[in-house]
Amino acid sequence: MYGIYKWVNIINPNQNKKVVAVDACIANEVQMLNDKGINTLGSCCGHGKAGQIVEYTNGFGKWKSYEHPPHVLIDKQSRELALILGYRPYPYFYADGTDNDVLMMPLKSGCLTEVDCKEWHQLNNIEFKRDLGVIL
Repeated sequence: MYGIYKWVNIINPNQNKKVVAVDACIANEVQMLNDKGINTLGSCCGHGKAGQIVEYTNGFGKWKSYEHPPHVLIDKQSRELALILGYRPYPYFYADGTDNDVLMMPLKSGCLTEVDCKEWHQLNNIEFKRDLGVIL
């Protein structure tokens, strides 16, 4: 677990939980998207590492990629509503090359750099530490 999290009510009918922990710096925006009818499937604030190279291993092998800026995954049925709300979703592909009717959508909130993360923590009177794992 990393950072500070906040509980968000989601509308995803395929999720067995109706409340999930979301990175706090994007939680209000993710909540708003769900409240307006956008089915969110997952999200990440990027933890201030947008654009940095990462390496990972999964069932398909070893991969090198980059950290995404703050984003949310949505189902394709939410695309038109996202466009109406001023977002620009685009196809998201899993490591096996499938998209599973999922789109990625950049968020308007969140932290692009570690400096942004530190500023968010200061504004919210929360000490900045890595691996806090705190849920608000």
